[in-house]
Amino acid sequence: MEFLKDINVDKIRNLAEDAYNQAKPKTDVEARVYEVLSHKNWGASSSLMNEISRDTYDYDKFPIICRIVWDSIENQRPAGWRVVFKGLTLLEHLVKNGSERCVDDARNHSHSLRALHRFNYYEGTVDRGVGVREKSKQIVDLLGDDERIREERQKARQMREKFGGAQSTASSSGTGGGGGRYAGYGNDD
Repeated sequence: MEFLKDINVDKIRNLAEDAYNQAKPKTDVEARVYEVLSHKNWGASSSLMNEISRDTYDYDKFPIICRIVWDSIENQRPAGWRVVFKGLTLLEHLVKNGSERCVDDARNHSHSLRALHRFNYYEGTVDRGVGVREKSKQIVDLLGDDERIREERQKARQMREKFGGAQSTASSSGTGGGGGRYAGYGNDD
């Protein structure tokens, strides 16, 4: 009965949400995104986030990914701070590694990111909202600086080439994503 001391309504609700997200029927893309955005106490693997960023180059998969990411960021109760933080982490990864449309989409939602500057949640005396506040400020700062976005995307591409070998994004293989409008973000080969 000792374990009952650590259980509260928020923990039960988080477990129920994870169970629901695991059980509901979904596509492979949705399953990957929901896996990244779980309530679990650890972050997602970089290989999983890289798969999702590659999926953003697909015209049909991009809106699915964005819808789930923004739902996780915008529609969470404070006790779901971990999902919000993971959503912001995935968003930052997509801005740096995903389709150029991720940059525009994030800029279009900058009002939501700025609202997170005031995010608060305490577990006892521990401020769990500080990570969300800091991550949202970092992303807003990144989105406000085109040159920095180019640099970060270039660094990310170099890392993919260095560690990914034959794995590359759709834009570098010529199968989607990029175009003249977005060439300024460091994706012109």
